[in-house]
Amino acid sequence: MFNYPQQPSNINSNITEPSALYKKEVVKAITAILLFIFAYLILIGLAAAIALFCIKIGIGIIFLGGHFIAMIAGAGIILIGIFIFFFVIKFIFSSYKTDRSNLVEITENEQPQLFQFIKQITNETQAPFPKKIYLSNEVNASVFYDSSFWSMFFPVRKNLLIGLGLVNSVNLSEFKAILAHEFGHFSQRSMKVGSYIYNSNRIIHNLLYDNGGYFRTLQTIANVHYILYLCMYCVIGVVKVIQKILNEVYLFINKQNMKLSREMEFHADSVAASVAGSTPLIHSLYRLELAESSFSTTLGICNLLLTEKKQEKNIYPSHHLIMNEIAKENKIQIVNNLPAISKDTFADFDTTRINIDNQWASHPSTQDREQALLKLNVKSEEVTDEAWSVFVNKEDLQQKLTAKLYEVAGLNNEERTISHFAESKYFDQTNHYTLPQFTQGYWDNKGIPNEINIDNLLANASIKNEDIYTPQQLKLSKQLNGILSDCATLEAIINKNLEVSSFDFDGNKYNKKNADSILETLKLERSKLEDDIKKADADILSFHYQQAKIKGHEEAFGSAFNEVIEIQQKTNEFESLHQEIINTLTPLFQGVSINMDDARIMVTKIQNREIRMKEIATGLLKNEEISIHLKVHTKLRLENLLASARTYLVAESFQDHSIRELIDSLVHVGEAFNEISFSLRKKLFSI
Repeated sequence: MFNYPQQPSNINSNITEPSALYKKEVVKAITAILLFIFAYLILIGLAAAIALFCIKIGIGIIFLGGHFIAMIAGAGIILIGIFIFFFVIKFIFSSYKTDRSNLVEITENEQPQLFQFIKQITNETQAPFPKKIYLSNEVNASVFYDSSFWSMFFPVRKNLLIGLGLVNSVNLSEFKAILAHEFGHFSQRSMKVGSYIYNSNRIIHNLLYDNGGYFRTLQTIANVHYILYLCMYCVIGVVKVIQKILNEVYLFINKQNMKLSREMEFHADSVAASVAGSTPLIHSLYRLELAESSFSTTLGICNLLLTEKKQEKNIYPSHHLIMNEIAKENKIQIVNNLPAISKDTFADFDTTRINIDNQWASHPSTQDREQALLKLNVKSEEVTDEAWSVFVNKEDLQQKLTAKLYEVAGLNNEERTISHFAESKYFDQTNHYTLPQFTQGYWDNKGIPNEINIDNLLANASIKNEDIYTPQQLKLSKQLNGILSDCATLEAIINKNLEVSSFDFDGNKYNKKNADSILETLKLERSKLEDDIKKADADILSFHYQQAKIKGHEEAFGSAFNEVIEIQQKTNEFESLHQEIINTLTPLFQGVSINMDDARIMVTKIQNREIRMKEIATGLLKNEEISIHLKVHTKLRLENLLASARTYLVAESFQDHSIRELIDSLVHVGEAFNEISFSLRKKLFSI
């Protein structure tokens, strides 16, 4: 049995009542839906009128003309009307189902305690029990249901999805709070309004973007005769006008959907607080970001193991360990075997000074949600048992979902050793990518400035130990990253890529017209900060060079320094090549129509740059002084790249798998440079 977290007593009965703003957004959402329906009915009416008119004219031309050209012309005009009308109603014939290939459905017989736990939560939240319950590997829990045009008119029962990555990252009270939040969505009448908006958006999205088969049909008909070509060209012209109108409607409805969605999240939070208290949900919200990044790290480790033909049997103990290890590295306290994270934990990492209301965000910020939950101030007695306590056969379930992860990845059936490898591999990777402790992370994510010459490092011989790696120096790069981020935000506002009427800077509100002047101020700050960083880099390197000279390692330091500079220059060369390939492929990524002549030119450019990439990879492998710094799996990837022969264009069609393999190869070569560069920096600062 498990220790069920009790519902808080003496709860204000109004705590779960929708707020005035919530009701206001519901009204706005309904208004947006009605406007869409009105506009859409007009479109259907106009399309039907055009279709009837074209059919009438077309039949008349066929019967009055009496010859082949007249018949083709008449048929073409009839098709104009039919295809325009079909375009505006084709969404009726489409349906969307959630991909369940990565999910595992569970029953009450299999997990009786979990079902009992969920039933008790649904009773407390007064929400219907989910139609089905699924498990996944995600660090998430959510409500989902299959949807089609007709689901706007007929009720659809919702399913509950529980990610075991989430279960692995919370205690029992936090798990209850998260599920109660999801059941808050189950009980919201506005979910129906949200469903209408969702389906309205899907209709418009279908008309704007899901047109591959439709346009291919038009092209096939156009190829029959030049008259039909002209007719199909007319259809495309009308369709483009309809799409332009619907794009504006899409933006309007979607923006309103996001506003309602944010209020729905606040309301679901209040439902969760009413049955689990404010604190458990706050704690889980802050921890889940670390849990997600830790899960990604775990998956990355598993990918590395695959190159050694090893498969992790159970990723969840490794995920939990990695999460706690990352917390320790960042000096985060571990409480009841979980990282204790609050809004202040990563405050030093967020050095941005511009704050904007993201009108396209579906969820409020964690800070805003915390503020709302603290305002409710619902006290509860927290049960710190692990969330796994409501599951039976925990390890079997973990292993089953781990195996599912490999299955969904579509890996071939080559023989792999299945055991527990991830934890040792993680520590191996961590040790490899750790510089000496005294550097305090200063050089972890930055290289040695290329403009610094080894001969000038002794020029400043007065640098002392207390002058390097000072708190001020350690903050410089973070401050620069914050300014660069703020400059990018302001440039987006100035170029109208970001639609805002105002923004906050250093706690003060400004009109978007002030973006230019604030950008100039930040550019001046950036320039000064870059000078400060250059001086700090030079001072720190000078000190290390002095210490090496005192130890009699001056020559070794100079040699290691030049090795770092050399590999950085080669890295810059590769990054330029990488960017050239991406730029060449950009039209393909954007879905731009490419004629065969341009396609062949594109492929020639790609192949020439791929040859250069292979030459670079060969250089890394054949240079023993460099290749010694490569991990085994990285060498294997480079060797596979050199052995590969890809074809990018077959029968006038781009080969998607070859493009993906090329992108993967670029990533692998980039990783090789990172490994070598980091290893050489480690060698330099260990002298």
